[in-house]
Amino acid sequence: MKKILIIAIVALFTSISSGLLAQNANQTDRKEQISQGYKVGDRASDFNLLGVDGKMYSLSQMEGAKGYIVVFTSNMCPFAVMYQDRLIALHNTMAPKGYPVVAINSNDAEMESGDSYENMKLRSTELNFPFVYLHDAKQEVYPKYGATKTPHVFLLDQDLKVQYIGAIDDNAKDEENVTERYVENAINALENGSLPNPNYTKAVGCPIKSKNEKGRDRARKGGRRGPPSPKMLMDRMDSNSDGKISSEEAHGPLKKDFERLDADKDGSLTIEELSKMKKGR
Repeated sequence: MKKILIIAIVALFTSISSGLLAQNANQTDRKEQISQGYKVGDRASDFNLLGVDGKMYSLSQMEGAKGYIVVFTSNMCPFAVMYQDRLIALHNTMAPKGYPVVAINSNDAEMESGDSYENMKLRSTELNFPFVYLHDAKQEVYPKYGATKTPHVFLLDQDLKVQYIGAIDDNAKDEENVTERYVENAINALENGSLPNPNYTKAVGCPIKSKNEKGRDRARKGGRRGPPSPKMLMDRMDSNSDGKISSEEAHGPLKKDFERLDADKDGSLTIEELSKMKKGR
């Protein structure tokens, strides 16, 4: 009898452990699907997304294209805003050569209302975007690509093969001091019959606002809404991973509170300074 009881207990613990391992594996797989996405050399799949002009667009519809500058961007991210004029110039320079900009907004409008479809239309009209501006409403496209930031560039050739991934250039904050124009250089390399070098750089920008992330946040809080922790704010907004949030990186309510929280007036917020907001001091 004692032996049977021991066997039953072992079986129970084995079952529980297997379930937990499977759950953790599934969570890891979901994260990897988003963080990995396409690599240089992979062939991207086409998509069919609604543009701000009310028409549906896919890459295959763009006749005469020799490649595509697919850019995941947004209306609200300060880094995406810094690059809006540069994207217009990039399209105007490269589209005649056969490489149009294809801008995609994948942000969940419930998490960032400024990125709603209606606001996308307004932004496109205000700045007279010469490129297509598409809405990834179901958030199905950006995980396939592995886009994590806005802006995040994926340069594809005519066969949809990924040739370059990363940033537009090497200076988000100061266009006048740009020394490396990664996307332009990559296209020039392709035009000259060679491979881009570098073919990968780190994208600098704001994290894409995901519906899944919103659900995880609510689950962690027991289904209740509340202010994010200092660590969550740092993870979301510290786009260059320097352990601080600059005034350009800050957005939402933190933008309004920035000057009050910046105790040493150095133009950036640390975890310690963010903690004062959480404690209401």
